[in-house]
Amino acid sequence: MKKTALISIALFIALSSFSQFDWTKYDDNFVLTHGPDNFDLWALGQPCVLFEEGVIRMWYPGVGSDGKARLCYATSTDGIDWTKHGVVMEVGGDGEWDRGWIDTPDVLKTDDGYILVYYGDTVQQLSEINSAMGVAYSPDGITWTKDAGNPVFSKANIGDWDGTWVESPALFWDEANSRIMMFYNGVDTATWKIQIGLAYSDDGSVWTRYEGNPLITFGEWGEVDDMWCGTPALINRNGKFEMWYAATQAADYNEETYSFDNVSICYASSTDGISWTKYDLNPLFDTYTEPHNPASDLGGPWAPDVVFNENTQQYMMWYEAHGGVFDYGFSLATAPVDVSDITNLNKQASVKIFPNPATDFVTVILPDAIQNADLFIYDLQGRCVYEKSVCSGKLFCISVLVPGIYIYKLVSYQEKFVGKVEKI
Repeated sequence: MKKTALISIALFIALSSFSQFDWTKYDDNFVLTHGPDNFDLWALGQPCVLFEEGVIRMWYPGVGSDGKARLCYATSTDGIDWTKHGVVMEVGGDGEWDRGWIDTPDVLKTDDGYILVYYGDTVQQLSEINSAMGVAYSPDGITWTKDAGNPVFSKANIGDWDGTWVESPALFWDEANSRIMMFYNGVDTATWKIQIGLAYSDDGSVWTRYEGNPLITFGEWGEVDDMWCGTPALINRNGKFEMWYAATQAADYNEETYSFDNVSICYASSTDGISWTKYDLNPLFDTYTEPHNPASDLGGPWAPDVVFNENTQQYMMWYEAHGGVFDYGFSLATAPVDVSDITNLNKQASVKIFPNPATDFVTVILPDAIQNADLFIYDLQGRCVYEKSVCSGKLFCISVLVPGIYIYKLVSYQEKFVGKVEKI
């Protein structure tokens, strides 16, 4: 007799922590493209996003007709339709360290205003490696004043994991220790592999590297992030650090184009910002995840940034991609809320599955607390093997599964609930 082991713990995990991994690309990407204005005529990249009082604010580097990248600014109310407001911070003057290029910004809102950490360089093109990061301050996120001590964070010594390049900061205010935590990309000298490390600062101008760097390292050979894991996007919700990062695999490197044919978005989490656990089913999505459009998916998803939209109770991610050499834009993907992070719940829902473990079939009964929902069943490789729209109090049978352990995800858009399994 064949048996399908649908264990109760698998169902509970799916209900409580699977949803924020389930990303859906927007059907009509790009949502923001370069040009036609001069300030981002040639290209744009690496968005930084904050959600404030119903407005989504984005800072991004735009490459103008002179080949220099400057800090630009745009706003939106839905994340799809954007209004550009032009350049808000210029490159440095003659002889300054950031006279050629401003890139990879991240903005931290504080009680006094905003802090910006960004990558700067002396050259317009990457023919030299003068990599460093600077800081700027603003009362409103629009008018910026650069720190007189810039650059405030430079690459380490040759041979170190970040001895060739540092960029792509992701900032977090550590309230308990009254300091800024900065997660950032480092590139080593020998292999040019990208990893993620951590530095601390009390004020944004003086930084101390964490002694245990790097925190998030490239994967084993053959894994999805065996070459690069970088451009981190960071959220801290309900005491948990969540990080999304772009990843590449050596097998996807194209020697003719000197680029990667496929780029992935991966996920890691932490309770303290130091010890990180990569998601077992990485990647979440990649270049070829449907809907795939070569006109907007090449080179991406790269350099994500993520916000949690309280109004819609969903995660929103913008990332960099392109459709050609001079066809750059930002794309959007969304994911539903992780119901385990909702603290003030007013419903308890009990889902019945029997027999459990299953024989040739599984019977599912939904409680009255769930009015309408979508049921998804995934195998341990993350592939969806069954989906169905279901209603409260309904009994239905599933007989299309092969033996194995499965993960259930039940999504209800009418009620916030925590799932509980009852075996009969």
